[in-house]
Amino acid sequence: MALPGLGGRGSLLLALAGFAGLMDTAFLLGVVAAYAEHLGASKAEAGFIAGLYSMAAIPASIAAGVVVDKVGRKKALIAGLAWDTLAVTLYSTASTPGELALYRGLHAIGGSLVYPAFFSIVGDTSRRGGEGYAAGRYLAVIGAGVALGSAAGGRAVEVLGFQNALRLLSLILAIGTAAAVALPYRDSGIARRAGVARGLMASRLKVLGAAATMASLYLGFGILVGGLSTALTGEGVVEGEEEASALAGLSIGVASIASLPAFLISGRLIDAGRGALALAAASASALAGAAALVQSPSQPGVLVFAALYGPLIGAGMTLSTYLAITVPQWSRGTSIAIQQVSNILGVAVGAPLGGVLSGAMGLEGIALGTAGSTLLLAALSLLFLKMVRAGSPG
Repeated sequence: MALPGLGGRGSLLLALAGFAGLMDTAFLLGVVAAYAEHLGASKAEAGFIAGLYSMAAIPASIAAGVVVDKVGRKKALIAGLAWDTLAVTLYSTASTPGELALYRGLHAIGGSLVYPAFFSIVGDTSRRGGEGYAAGRYLAVIGAGVALGSAAGGRAVEVLGFQNALRLLSLILAIGTAAAVALPYRDSGIARRAGVARGLMASRLKVLGAAATMASLYLGFGILVGGLSTALTGEGVVEGEEEASALAGLSIGVASIASLPAFLISGRLIDAGRGALALAAASASALAGAAALVQSPSQPGVLVFAALYGPLIGAGMTLSTYLAITVPQWSRGTSIAIQQVSNILGVAVGAPLGGVLSGAMGLEGIALGTAGSTLLLAALSLLFLKMVRAGSPG
């Protein structure tokens, strides 16, 4: 996992910082709405509070990207992780839904710094020509953190209660902050000598490609988030909402685990100039999963679909991140921040679409929706790979 610019110890510290800083969102995903209700919020208010992070993160992410490029990656990573630690600690002190909403919005500001700072360091310290594999390896670290956070959040609340579970997450974030402080990385200062906008324009095809591929990937993910559980109850695959939520969560966990080898394989293929092969194979797997779901609308069918959909997550995210980190160094943080916004927007469009498809067609609608997003991702990936290779700006 060692990055040439960090060495073995530094690479492990970066992995620890990223793991902690990006698992917290997954940890809280299934916790915040329930915690808001625990504090007295209505279901509608609880949903709003849970979604407030994404609303605040859209403008915060663009500002965060500029901070990463102008102030420095390590400083931004430390600041983001320390801010996250404080915000999650404040969650545990909330006594009203209003307080929790305030802390949720504040959390988004700090959290928006972590992803662009983290992957800017990956891009800065990876071997030239090896950026795809570097992106894949560190995305696998993030994927493992997301899988663990998703699985651990609800269980931690069940065992420890809301406040103690949040304190545990604060401790994990504090450890990540310490790892970032100890990281043997020095910002080059190149960002101060060139304009961020100039670098983005010079690599506009890569920036646009990273955003478009990430948005199309998360369009499909949003369809799953917004429609899978209701489709399961609507077709009688499970008996109640609790069982549907558990199966939907398990499915996302299965897809996350299945994505891990795809991160590494796709990174190698992208570096070898065979990114199209990686996306084609992953798209074929996802389409086969959608077909399996249509043929077998059952609990085993859902899990088979998730396992076959996972490689698309790995290949799509690796290609998108590769494009985002191979722009000029002085614009790298902003490029990754734009990619981060496209992730949020993809889910924002996909989740309500998933609800519509679930209501109209059940699991078949979810399968068709994810198949459509898969074809969109494949087409955009091939288009931007061809354009970038042809030597156009970027």
